[in-house]
Amino acid sequence: MKPPRTGIKVSIGLQILAVLVIYALANYLGFLHYDRRDFSRSQKFSLAGQTRSVLKEFKKPLEIIIVASPTFLSPVSQIFGDLRSLMNEVLFNKREGLRVEYVDPTRNLSRIQDLQSKYKLTSLDNLIILDYEGRHRLINIAEMGDFDLAPLAQGGQPVLLAFRGEQVLTSALLAIVKPDSETVYFLTGHGEPSPEQDLSNLLEAINQQNAVVKTISLSSTDTIPPDASALILAAPKSDLDEREAAVIGSWLRKGGKILVLLDPNSSTPRLHSLLANMGIIPRDDRVLRLIQLPLATGILRDVTAHVLPNAEVTRRLEGMNILFPGATQSLAFDQALAQREKIRIRPLVEAAEEFWGETSYLPNQPGGVAYQDGIDHGQPLIIGASADRDAVENDRVGVQSSRIIVMGSSQFALNAGLSRPGLDLLVGCVNSLIDRGSVSGITPKNATRFSLQLTDLQMSRLALLVVVGIPALAAALGLLVWLRRRA
Repeated sequence: MKPPRTGIKVSIGLQILAVLVIYALANYLGFLHYDRRDFSRSQKFSLAGQTRSVLKEFKKPLEIIIVASPTFLSPVSQIFGDLRSLMNEVLFNKREGLRVEYVDPTRNLSRIQDLQSKYKLTSLDNLIILDYEGRHRLINIAEMGDFDLAPLAQGGQPVLLAFRGEQVLTSALLAIVKPDSETVYFLTGHGEPSPEQDLSNLLEAINQQNAVVKTISLSSTDTIPPDASALILAAPKSDLDEREAAVIGSWLRKGGKILVLLDPNSSTPRLHSLLANMGIIPRDDRVLRLIQLPLATGILRDVTAHVLPNAEVTRRLEGMNILFPGATQSLAFDQALAQREKIRIRPLVEAAEEFWGETSYLPNQPGGVAYQDGIDHGQPLIIGASADRDAVENDRVGVQSSRIIVMGSSQFALNAGLSRPGLDLLVGCVNSLIDRGSVSGITPKNATRFSLQLTDLQMSRLALLVVVGIPALAAALGLLVWLRRRA
């Protein structure tokens, strides 16, 4: 007996309904709970931690207007694709309170006239306008790319070497959300490296944080300028004199903020005494380890260290390894002083497990170099730390407290030894000192170009694979299926 047709129809209808319900639920759950991964070589589709933090600072509507024509044949047109991808990521990370508008000056003349009238501009092309709470800031799109201009000499077009749009955009966003620039001073007069030459990469990164960089010599003044948000002592070769130490110490007690990059090869007892008053004591040692070479045992003085998540300045860098080239000394802490003076000391950077602090570091030691328990300094070996006087537990709460950040090395900050993780750490330290702990994360990354170099033989093999190999494989699979069906 055949089953009734009505029952079959109802059964099929319920199955279709169940499939639709499952499909809807799967999409609904996937929309709410998902994970995005960027597997690109340069991580060009991921926003840096600092960019995401800056976007959270905008509590009111932000408008981004991109004025550019993709039909113009200009070097800037090479970065339009990267710029649009960057805006898509910005929109994804800040879904509310943000509007991105694309305006083509060759097609929308009325809109161009409105923008020129509103922002008092004479011309609008290849420009980004940021508008927030009645303030606006302009970005030249050409600044977002690093170009090789050499081909122009042969009548060619400039070649895009790197897209640095996220750096430029984050700097402009920071400037418009915090319009008051902070001032960071570099101390000079003690043989320090030149900020404009030896530390130019760090100086540029600080400028991108909407901070003004100046230099100061205490030989001509008895006070730290009132506009100083932070003071940087970068690898002084000679020591402070008594008057300079007193000026800096007085400013520090009144809420000053200092970043100190030590030069272990220089004798600076007054500077060390200034740090000891905040509970951080530079040790007279050199951080090193032994390595086994093919015919001998060598000494490795370039220190591999990892960042500790003990403060807002380093929390976003947790687990990141940083190379400290050259001489590095370790730091000790005066916990009794810290407890008595209400100083909060936090280790920030720790040397890898294989390193120790060698106290007999002078060359040509009679017994050679080896770790001696009770004489040398073992793990944990701290080479970067911060100290806050009268500070609260939460770094995000702005309180006028004294703060110093000390690194037992300085060569990692020089242009020759500066790495991306090292720059991330230094910029985070500066942001922490100028009370921008919420944006003290990773600096925006450059998305560099990557070209695959293939020889003529490899190109021939690749062409043979694409033209012959893949179609032949598809034909063979089709023939196999046909033979199985015939059998």
